Amino acid sequence: MIDKQIEKKVKIINKTIESMKKGNKALSGVSLPDVAKELSMPLKELTQFFLTVEDVFLNEQKRINRKLEKYMDRKLAIAKTPNDAKEILEGFLDKFIEILPLNAEVILAATFYLPLCLEERKRAKANYKIKLKIIIKKGWPGKIESVLDRQTDLVLLSLYGFYDYCSRVKIDERREVLIDFKNMLNLHLQDRLFF
Repeated sequence: MIDKQIEKKVKIINKTIESMKKGNKALSGVSLPDVAKELSMPLKELTQFFLTVEDVFLNEQKRINRKLEKYMDRKLAIAKTPNDAKEILEGFLDKFIEILPLNAEVILAATFYLPLCLEERKRAKANYKIKLKIIIKKGWPGKIESVLDRQTDLVLLSLYGFYDYCSRVKIDERREVLIDFKNMLNLHLQDRLFF
């Protein structure tokens, strides 16, 4: 029963995104009644999952954030050495590429102007900043507080730029740039004083 519910939810999400991309519609040009009609699903059944189109995008944004946050929490709880912490950052990036949906550019675009998505983006960013600071402090020890703060901010900024880039390219390209991105972050974090 749960699998059928998840399957329906995924169909609704995919159809909503597809409807938006089809004909280059603005978000306001997509409606849940139209999505229900395209899926041959009663609107009442669709609204058991989502009440608005904004809810669809918020759901996808939260899904990505929850998985990444759970990953970091679980790994930070058992990290003991600098290498453990470095592996968390690398694993976080691997996981990010793994769970990023094919239509990530549409989801990312919605996070910049839908009120609930903006709130979730702000919440997630604050959460990532706290966790990244812990990872950097453990993985690249010996930094003074101001350097640690600056590097945390730069890594967070870089992650969102990485997200923007990866949301617009094919999966193979995401994996290729991931290798360079990991190397760049590692080089940046090795510097204890200047960045």
